Formats: sequence, structure tokens, C-alpha cells
Amino acid sequence: MRSRWIKHDSLTSTSSFLSELLKHQKLDEGTVVIADYQDTGRGQGEHSWLSTRGENLTMSFLLFPAFLSASSQFHLTRVASLALCDALAILGVDSVIKWPNDILTYRGKIAGILIENSITAGSITRTIAGIGLNLNQTTFPSFPIPASSLRLETGKNVDVGEVGELVETCLMSRYQALEEGKTDQLEKEYLELLYKADEPTLFKVGEEESVGIIKGVNDFGELMLELNGEIRTFGHGAVSMELNFDQT
Repeated sequence: MRSRWIKHDSLTSTSSFLSELLKHQKLDEGTVVIADYQDTGRGQGEHSWLSTRGENLTMSFLLFPAFLSASSQFHLTRVASLALCDALAILGVDSVIKWPNDILTYRGKIAGILIENSITAGSITRTIAGIGLNLNQTTFPSFPIPASSLRLETGKNVDVGEVGELVETCLMSRYQALEEGKTDQLEKEYLELLYKADEPTLFKVGEEESVGIIKGVNDFGELMLELNGEIRTFGHGAVSMELNFDQT
């Protein structure tokens, strides 16, 4: 286990635990909380990330991106998304990024991200980046988006700790690129991996369905969508898209 890792057998949520810990002690940037099991892992909005004990990776990272303004905070989601895709590629799995914070394979959702920022005077003073990655689990409850795992993708079991170290390495590498100001490159790579980008896709806005084309994601994290020849922006939950998976 790496020196800055705080490991627990069971937590309600690694992100909640890290947030609470920060109220009582000072922690270094790069501190990681990891749990074999979390029973109320949180996702975007009211969504949750549930994990079978010992079979998946649930971890949260502490970052201090004071170099980022509050208006640029979606860069952190880009960084975490790219890092997960990097790690999966090393493990032999092709993946894409579904806006705003899911990682998909051809079978379904394999990972989720939750970024929580503390902002002071227009700058981000603290970030907790929560990551859930399905590893060895092969059966899942019924979800609106089908679930997948490394085991389902590759047919092999993996060591949870080793994958955690790989994800940490990939995340800190992408974070360093952000700190060095390589935002254009990060945005380019993110768009290249963005699910359904530049493809005519069926979207639902409110009760209305229409075909649109994803043109990107702005720094506020809003989806830029071309509808009827006009570029419109949507926040999380304001629009949904048709998803296609192969569960055979």
C-alpha cells in the first residue's frame, strides 16, 4: 500500500469519509482513501454507486488545485475521466466518456466519477475526486444503464490494490498536465473520447425528442449540443441521450 493511502474495510462513502477527516486534521495533496466496500457511495446528483464487497475499486483523492478558477472546474472532471480511460487502456479495455461523469465500454458502464470542489474567492481551494471502478464483479442489479466490469470485459480477475495504484498514477499524471497548463491538449483528448461526439443521436429534452449532435463540453461542464442547426448548452439532468450497448 502506498504511504498516502488510508485504507478501510468498509465505509459509507470514501468521499464523505475524506471530507469529514479534513475537518479534524491536515492532509497532504495526493492523499487517497480506499475501501473494500462502501454502502452508500455517492454519484452525480441523487445517484449512488453501490459496490460488492472486495470486488471493485472505490477510492477518493485529495487535490489542492488553487491554480484553477471556479469557472474552470470542469477541467478536473476531464482529468479524472481521461485518467480512468488511460488505466483501462493499459489493462486492455477500450472505453469512452459519457457526459458528464461516466466511463463506458461496449457492454455498459464500468466506472463513475464524482468531483466535489471547495471554492474561496473565485478559486478552487480543495477537490475530492471520488472514483468507482467495477473490477471483478460479474452480476449487477438492474440499472437504467447496464453495468460492466474488467472481469466481464477481459475474462480475468485483477488485484484491487494494483489497479488502485495504476489509477492513482494515471490520475496524478493527468493532473500534472493540468497544473502545467496543458488544457488545450486535455480538451482535445477528452473530445476524442466523448461518447457520441459528432454523431447524430436521439436526445430527449424535457418531453421532446429530437436528433442532435454533441459538439463538446464547455468549462462549466455544460453539454454543447447542436439541435436544429443551433448550438445549445445543457446542464446535468437537463438532457438525456439514446445509449447503445452489446450485452452478448
